[in-house]
Amino acid sequence: MKRRILLASLIAAVVVLAAAWFMRPRIEAYLYRQRVDRDNAETMKAITSKDVITQELLDSIQQSAVKPVVPERAYLEVPSFCQSPYPTEDSWRFHKESCEEAAALQAVYYWRGIRDVKPAEVDRTLRDMVAWQEKHFGEHKDIHADSVKLLLTGYFGYLPEEVRILRKATILDIKQHVAQGYPVIAPTYGRALKNPYYTPPGPEYHMVTVIGYTRDRIITNDVGTKRGKDYTYDLETFRKAMEMEGGDCLVIIPTGRASAMPAQERRFQ
Repeated sequence: MKRRILLASLIAAVVVLAAAWFMRPRIEAYLYRQRVDRDNAETMKAITSKDVITQELLDSIQQSAVKPVVPERAYLEVPSFCQSPYPTEDSWRFHKESCEEAAALQAVYYWRGIRDVKPAEVDRTLRDMVAWQEKHFGEHKDIHADSVKLLLTGYFGYLPEEVRILRKATILDIKQHVAQGYPVIAPTYGRALKNPYYTPPGPEYHMVTVIGYTRDRIITNDVGTKRGKDYTYDLETFRKAMEMEGGDCLVIIPTGRASAMPAQERRFQ
């Protein structure tokens, strides 16, 4: 009887250990997601109404004789949506390479004062942007800063001087522009971001919209996931991911209204 009990105990132990071994990746992924969600929540909890960059705040800075410094925290109320507006396989298949268009469109909506975005409108606009690229670039593919600028000027009608490329941008460059009211369209090597909500193994080249920061984290609207609103990354992770793709970022600066929000309405072309 004792032998049977001992044998049963050993078998049970082996089964438990085997199950734990096979479940380990899932358990680790779950714990990592929990940690990421906690970091995001704690970062956004630190953002107060005083950190939101408003037109009134920008006007007071312009009128001040004191040279402004980069505040410890800043946040822009930029509309958020996923590069695949609908959570369907067909939508993801079409919009698999639409991160650049989506990140740029968030910045455009911000300057137009659009906050309530509809999936149908986002989907239609992204598809129009893809069609414009196929017509003017010959195909729809990953595009970097210079081509994104051509898209913004050619499709939306911005003037060349209204779209500024920040060559090899640093974290400080990004913070300075966000603090002045500009969302930053930033390139990254997506897999280096280690976002657990990307479809594995994650995108390689990937653009996000930087909308804020704290002392030690960058706040983005990450178009690569439906959980991308106010998604945060630690500074070092974001810096490395950005530098791996050259670091050339973009900001939209409407002519004559370098700090104005929102810019005048523009027609798509």
